[in-house]
Amino acid sequence: MTFEEIFKNVPGASDFVASMPKIWPISLLQDIYAPFGALHLVGLALMGGAVILLNLRLMGAGLKEEPLPQMERTTRPWFIAGLAIVLFTGIIIGMLNSEKLYNSVPFFIKMTSLASACIFSFGVTNAIAKNDGRTSTGVLIAAGIAFLLWLVALGVLGSDEISAPGLFHPLSAGYAILIIFGVRTRWLAVGAFALLFGGMFVMYWIVGFNTYEPLYDEISRWLTVAGAVVFAALFGWEIYQSRTEASTPTAKLMAMFSVLTWVTVAAGGRWIGFAS
Repeated sequence: MTFEEIFKNVPGASDFVASMPKIWPISLLQDIYAPFGALHLVGLALMGGAVILLNLRLMGAGLKEEPLPQMERTTRPWFIAGLAIVLFTGIIIGMLNSEKLYNSVPFFIKMTSLASACIFSFGVTNAIAKNDGRTSTGVLIAAGIAFLLWLVALGVLGSDEISAPGLFHPLSAGYAILIIFGVRTRWLAVGAFALLFGGMFVMYWIVGFNTYEPLYDEISRWLTVAGAVVFAALFGWEIYQSRTEASTPTAKLMAMFSVLTWVTVAAGGRWIGFAS
């Protein structure tokens, strides 16, 4: 799935996208492209730090002594500033590479995940934190919309031959949170991750990392599915059984989805280069 496929029946869409880098004043920015890329990374760091701090607090980890409403007020300006920088620089970078991104599956994944992640942050986790960990009907509706968008992004990510390995990134982030902050599931998460993905690494080490036989691709696909199912079970156990102080189990679940959705955004951006 790409934006070219979505807008293929729109007259002149492809020609407009192809000519975008030549349009004034975008054409003037070709020689100063690098600073925008560097500033993009700064924005990602600001935004990522704010997202992680708030969502870890919602999951009962990190700065646990900080009240949730205060944590939300503290991280909100940094999150908004980071997101503004990312969007501003991303639009410029996107217009300078418009034709490449228009035909890119990972770019579609990134944009769909970005929409989902923004809904999770603004409409779900920030709202939950303001309400001291409690959810509402509006928050659950927003979470449902964001979750469906994220599933679309994951579905496209998993079905694309080149980008499919990018599923490893959000899964690894989830296991990392359990391993670092988990109370009852830490060592189970270590064992599951080592068994599933260590086994996948050993398999490719034996047969060759550049092996593209369908059998090994199918094994990797099912190991990834198994890793996702095991992670869901472990996290479900953690949020209901953990002794750490935190908000409601629903709030913890929303916080995890928010983190993994932002990781999916990063994974989509990471794989843009591989798919070009």
